[in-house]
Amino acid sequence: MQWLRDNLGIIKDASEIEPLAGSVADSGGIYFVPAFSGLFAPHWRADARGCVVGMTRYTNRAHLARAALEATAFQTRDVLEAMRLDSGVALKSLRVDGGCVRIIC
Repeated sequence: MQWLRDNLGIIKDASEIEPLAGSVADSGGIYFVPAFSGLFAPHWRADARGCVVGMTRYTNRAHLARAALEATAFQTRDVLEAMRLDSGVALKSLRVDGGCVRIIC
């Protein structure tokens, strides 16, 4: 979200991301991999770099915002699945904090 705000100027404040992303039905086929400093858990690839794929002339800033939020969900899912496979325990609930929580809640 910070990258969309500071580097692209798509939003002025992080709180704008959810309404913007919600203004479209889906990401329009956009996938965003925010690997600005590599991929972290559970992939651990320091050499990975971020990318945005699937853009067409139809793509707009709302699609990018939606793809960024979805990327957060995909990353969380990857970590939770790795935890389940490593421990054999399926989580019944998850408590979170941090900047993204303030955006969505």
